[in-house]
Amino acid sequence: MKNKQEKSFTGEIKYSLIIPAYNEEEGLPVVLNDVFRLLNESFEILVVDDGSTDRTREVAQGFPCRVISHEQNAGKGAAMKTGIREAGGENIIFIDADNTYPPEGILEVAKALDSFDMALASRKTGQGNIPVFNRLGNAIFRNSIRYIYGFKGYDPLTGLYGLKKAYIESMNLESKGFGIESEICIKAARMGLKVKDIHISYRDRIGKAKLNGLKDGYRIMMTIMKYFPLVFQRIEKPGLHG
Repeated sequence: MKNKQEKSFTGEIKYSLIIPAYNEEEGLPVVLNDVFRLLNESFEILVVDDGSTDRTREVAQGFPCRVISHEQNAGKGAAMKTGIREAGGENIIFIDADNTYPPEGILEVAKALDSFDMALASRKTGQGNIPVFNRLGNAIFRNSIRYIYGFKGYDPLTGLYGLKKAYIESMNLESKGFGIESEICIKAARMGLKVKDIHISYRDRIGKAKLNGLKDGYRIMMTIMKYFPLVFQRIEKPGLHG
């Protein structure tokens, strides 16, 4: 794994924006252009190139962000955990690299984290940009996480959300693939985190989809079932320093 620092940020970093990317040479530059247009230096931007075989890494290195590369593809969850380890901000925000989420949502998530433990951009509109099979799976998974585990946010599988770094570190995340969001939201619910729901419009992706509705849907369901014992217990919420 190689870590490349493209630019030294001045001032205090409050937010670490982590962008996991696998073969996203088309969508990533659009996302990064919007990100650097909107965000100030209280944000650090980390792109985790998850063993891409296209020009994802080279595209990311053309922007003043930190680029961290896996030698081989390890999965979205693995890329996110790499970003968490490298992050310097007290708040962690994730956004997908395919331009499906409005970049302005990052600012809304960041603002919400001043008052809430976790904030997520829920896909209340734009559902037509999600394949029908995936949409059905999302509804099943969403309701399972909300009603079985008590998660308060509307859309636990969203690709744009944030929470305090201390909380996500204490979760000891295990998922390597697309089950990572389910694991985070299940553990957030059992930790009793205060969640802010932000409504956004989901957009059509740029480039080829990486999620396989059947294969990854099965893995997400297995993740939801794996943590069922947490229904009967709570996870201690860590205290925050400062």
